[in-house]
Amino acid sequence: MLLRLPVIFAATLASLGLAHADDNELKIQGVGISRDIDCQGKDVGVYGAENEIALTGACGTITVHGSKHKVSFEQGQKLSVSGSDNVVSGGRARDVVVSVAKNTVSTTLEAGDGPGQLKATGANNRISLVLAGPAQLNVGGVEQSVEWSKADGAPNPEVNSSGALNSIKRKK
Repeated sequence: MLLRLPVIFAATLASLGLAHADDNELKIQGVGISRDIDCQGKDVGVYGAENEIALTGACGTITVHGSKHKVSFEQGQKLSVSGSDNVVSGGRARDVVVSVAKNTVSTTLEAGDGPGQLKATGANNRISLVLAGPAQLNVGGVEQSVEWSKADGAPNPEVNSSGALNSIKRKK
């Protein structure tokens, strides 16, 4: 029963994401869909399970809700990954939010008007970042793994951590 709770919780979050999705976003909803999409500056939402999506160009907010998605992207203003077992990799994002469980995210975190921001909650998420400017890493939850490296000239990040058994380390 305890092993099924994260999946049930992720499914609930995915359905909440569907109910509150912006009507102006490009939506990919379903199971097992494979698509390439040119964002053209728009927000994009990926909902459901096991979709394989390649986003090209500049995106607004990229939202990934559900489970077992594989999403790649070139650039986004904000990246929000929620659910379980999603794999998201990409170019650059200013704000990155990762929640629920067992998601794998890799991207370059860039600064905008302020520092780039990572907010990680939940459990067992794996996050790999290249810091392209000032950054704040906010990590809570349980057994999160955040690895980061710096682009030339980027300062060390400001790190805030809570929870238990989290690892926040610079890549060697």
